[in-house]
Amino acid sequence: MRVISGQNKGRKLKTLNIKGLRPTSDRVKEALFNMISPFLSKEAVVADLFAGTGNVGIEFLSRGVKEVVFVEKNERCIQLIKENLRNLNLLKRAKVFKMDVLRFLNSKYCPVFDIIFLDPPYKSNYAAECIVEILKHDKISQNGLIIVESNINFYFEDDRLSILREREYGDTKITIFTVGGSQIEDRSISREF
Repeated sequence: MRVISGQNKGRKLKTLNIKGLRPTSDRVKEALFNMISPFLSKEAVVADLFAGTGNVGIEFLSRGVKEVVFVEKNERCIQLIKENLRNLNLLKRAKVFKMDVLRFLNSKYCPVFDIIFLDPPYKSNYAAECIVEILKHDKISQNGLIIVESNINFYFEDDRLSILREREYGDTKITIFTVGGSQIEDRSISREF
């Protein structure tokens, strides 16, 4: 696992061997950031929910976003995220919360985000539940992005969201929703590998 681009390009990240932990692969991460690079800005506030190793949130920080909030309930993962952030000198632009994601979305600690990345357990309904909470509590900015990494069966529809892109990579699907956008750029599903 490594940082693909930005100020920490090529740096390796530490990982853990925990049952059920499934870090986003470098190939999927690279494809994801190729899709969203036009939407990244130095003022963006990003959430990495179900953060696991912090791999994706760290990539956002390396690419220069203002701040990333990591939310994860596993204590070992929290320690790993902090260690990786410390090793890469990224702690100042990060906040790390050890708590349940749904609880976080309903807490006073949860700001409004420009980009939210959701990578819940594949065999759960957490992604849909989280999107409902995000929209209910206005936790995503107008024209913000909600990105879901899921299994290929994931589907969610809401009038306030448009699908910007949807891609399949083996048994993984990346769905990128835009909030308040009137046009759907690319609703077709393509299989990359």
